[in-house]
Amino acid sequence: MVIKETAEAVSVTAKALQSTPLAFALLIVNIGFLAFAAYILGEVSANAQERNRNQMELIGKLAVACQPVNK
Repeated sequence: MVIKETAEAVSVTAKALQSTPLAFALLIVNIGFLAFAAYILGEVSANAQERNRNQMELIGKLAVACQPVNK
């Protein structure tokens, strides 16, 4: 049911945009931009996770190697 309604909405939208090709082109560019932004955000998130994992490993190694200071 949802797929049928979605297909109908896409069909109606495509028919409406046939008279305005510039609006259709703008829609395509915006969808492309959103896809690109989602990809970049995914890469940034993966990079941040890797950096955090490396920092936690380093902190763990430093904590194990830490010697108490006697005053």
